[in-house]
Amino acid sequence: MSVSDSLQVGGGTAWSIDELRRGLTVKRLGGNFHYFAELDSTNTYARQLAENGAGEGEIVIAEAQTQGRGRLGRRWQSPPFANLYFSVILRPELPPAQAPQITLTAAVALAETVAWFIAQPAVIKWPNDILVHGKKLAGILTEASCDAERVHYVIVGIGVNLNYRVAAMPEEIRAQATSIAELTGKSLHRESFLRRLIQGLDRCYGELEEIGFAQLAPRWEAHFGLRGKRVRVELLDQIIVGRAMGIDKDGALLVEEEHGAIKRVIAGDVIPLES
Repeated sequence: MSVSDSLQVGGGTAWSIDELRRGLTVKRLGGNFHYFAELDSTNTYARQLAENGAGEGEIVIAEAQTQGRGRLGRRWQSPPFANLYFSVILRPELPPAQAPQITLTAAVALAETVAWFIAQPAVIKWPNDILVHGKKLAGILTEASCDAERVHYVIVGIGVNLNYRVAAMPEEIRAQATSIAELTGKSLHRESFLRRLIQGLDRCYGELEEIGFAQLAPRWEAHFGLRGKRVRVELLDQIIVGRAMGIDKDGALLVEEEHGAIKRVIAGDVIPLES
C-alpha cells in the first residue's frame, strides 16, 4: 500500500521518496526503496525480501508499524507521519563471528547523524540504543541469517523519534523517551535526516568491509556513555554486575566485576546503575 506524497495526517507529511533520492550520494545502499503507509514491521518485510533474493542495499520504509520491535521482544512505539522506521538489507562479506559488528557500525552512523541535528551529546548504550540525557532517542534491531561458514544476509532496522513530542507519547514511556523535535523545539525535515543517515551507513559499512571494525572502534568509543560506570547486565542464565570498560576488537562489551575479573558480553541487556 503506497502513500501519496501529498497526503497529510495529523499535521505530518508523508515521506517523499523522490526528495529523499535527490542529493543522495552512496555506493552500496539505497538502490531500491520499498515504501508503505503501514507495515507490521519493516524488519519482517525486509527479511521476506532478502529470503526472495533482494539485493544488498534495498531499503524498506513505513509511515507506521503495527508490530514494531525492539531488542528482546520489546515493542517499539510507531505512530504515523512523525518518526523514522526503516530497514536495510545487507549481504556482507564477513565471517559469521564478525556479524555483531554490524550493529556497532550502524550505531556509529546513527550517533554521528544525530549529532548533526542536536546540540546535546548523543550517547550509545551498548549495543544498539542512542540516548540523550539518559532518554531513548533511537534504537537498532539487527537480524541475521548465517551458517557456520558465511553470512547470507543481515537486516538492520532503525527507529528514530524525530517529530514525536513527549506530550503525544504513551504515558508509560514519557519519562524514558525523547525526540529530536523535543530537544530542539522545532519540527525536523525527515528526508534530510534519513538522507544523511543512509549516507553515513553507506560509508561506515564500507569501512567495516574494506578495513575492519578497528577503524570504527574509536568513533564508537567516543559516543560510549557507560565507560567506567557500574552496570547490571542481564543474560539468559546469569546476571553480571560491574564497571563497563568498553568493547574489544570483536565488539563484545567488557565488564570488570568487583573482584577484578573481566567478562566479555556478546549479548545481554545492560542497565546503568549510576548516571
